[in-house]
Parts: sequence; structure tokens; C-alpha cells
Amino acid sequence: MYTCSSNATCGCSGNSAVLTKIVGGENAASQTWGWMASLRYSSTNSHFCGGSIISPLHILTAAHCTIGLSSPSAVNVYVGSIYLSDTVQTRRVSYIHIHPNYSTTTYINDISILKLSSPLTIDQTNVAIVCLPNVSSIILASQEYPAPNTSLIAIGWGYLTEGGDSVSQTLQQVTIQAIAAKSIYCKNVQPADLSVQMCAGTMPIGGKDTCQGDSGGPLLMFTSDNVWQVVGITSNGVGCARPYLPGIYTRVAAFQVWINDTMNDANHLHITIHTILISIIFIIFFVNIKD
Repeated sequence: MYTCSSNATCGCSGNSAVLTKIVGGENAASQTWGWMASLRYSSTNSHFCGGSIISPLHILTAAHCTIGLSSPSAVNVYVGSIYLSDTVQTRRVSYIHIHPNYSTTTYINDISILKLSSPLTIDQTNVAIVCLPNVSSIILASQEYPAPNTSLIAIGWGYLTEGGDSVSQTLQQVTIQAIAAKSIYCKNVQPADLSVQMCAGTMPIGGKDTCQGDSGGPLLMFTSDNVWQVVGITSNGVGCARPYLPGIYTRVAAFQVWINDTMNDANHLHITIHTILISIIFIIFFVNIKD
């Protein structure tokens, strides 16, 4: 059992996480992962990717989940329940920030931030904010974060088996381990840039992994501060849960500056547009009075 800090402002939900053993995973308990978001096509209401709440207005996800969307209105965000059929809060998306250096061929910089049309209500029970890494550039330059062999939790509504024909209706959770960049298992799946990507799985036997439909969802680490931190974003891999072949995740710590800058720029843009609209309304009103 993972028991969260009672003073936490992020990374803690309504209930403690209980894990015993997605592919090879188990049903999540209610109110355990309050930051988990379901991204759905607005035209069909069908789930296609996961995401993480990183502020009341922002969802962290994978770039490959959003690169093909025709516009922000093509996706809605659902949060607040472990069941796809039972959602507490729904939001439209007003803007999609895709990393400018995302590669559709190598999946490097596979990260995207959705700005919501209105803030989520954060109650720390059904809906919560996950913590982001806060790691110095010196540490990132000298060692892997998270460290190899660290136990990590992947969550999502993706396929339960490779080649499955439908997503899970109940949120799944699975425990896997961070795999060293120099490991033969990580080399087997040939990530393009391990400074911004990482490997995770249960090597060499496999059996536990993320799969289609889990993309964009969080890879989580329980920190020494007793909070959950999103250290990875489900990105790509070879099949699902195969022996000797771990999954590839976006290394979130490598994007701390981009994430913060993107959220701040988005908020500034929102305030600027709001101010301009108010100014226009005031001018029109003033002109009408003079006439």
C-alpha cells in the first residue's frame, strides 16, 4: 500500500493505492488516481488516449495522440472516475500545444499539453493534480531519472492484450520497473534518444506492459515525499508485454522547462485575449454612448 502525505498539494488522491501485480495488470480502485484523464473524440465519444491533470487547466499527454487532430474541438477530456462509462467532469479543449521538435518517425519529444476551455474542479478525491518532476539540470546530465530498477506504476484504459479489439472499460494499473539506458533490453527496442526517452517493463519475462489506448497516460513514481510524480508518458514500443522488449516512455523530467513555459504562456495568452475582448467591448460601448 502507498499512503500519501496528508499535506500534499499534488500527487495524492482520495484513497491510498494498493497494488499486487493494462496487460498483466489489475483493476484500479476508485479515487486512487484522480489525475487520470480520458481523451475522447468529440464526434464519437470514444476513448483513444490517456492524459494527466497537471493543473486545473492543463492535461499532459503524448504528441502522437494529438498530432492528427483536426482542431482542439475534435477532442474532449473526461476525468473523475475509473470507469469510462461514469465520468464526473467533462471539458472541451481550447488549445493543443505539441512539442515543436516532436518526430513522427522516432517519437522523440512525444509530449503535448492540452489547455482546457475552463478549469477543472480539483477536490483531491475524484479529481486531483499529479506532481511534476523537479530535478536539477546537473542531476539530469549525470544520471538517469527515474533511477534504473525503480518501481513504477503505469495506468490506462488500453487494450488488455496485444491485438485486442477494444479498450478496457475499467482503469487498469500495473507495476513495472525503470530499465537502464545501457541495458540490452532497452537497446532491443532502439529508442532514438535516451535523454528524452526511457524504457520500462518487467524484463526479461515481459507479461506486464502498456498497450494501444494507454498512450499519453502517466508512468508514476511514489517519491520520498510520499506523493505520486509523473515521470513518464506512455509513448511506443514493440507489441505489448513481450519478453525482452520493454515499453518506451517520454522522460518527463527532460521537459520541465518546456512544460512550465507552455503552461505560463498559455495562461498569459488567455489573459491577453480576455483583456483585448473587454477593451473592444468597452470601446464599442463608449462609441455608442457618444452617438
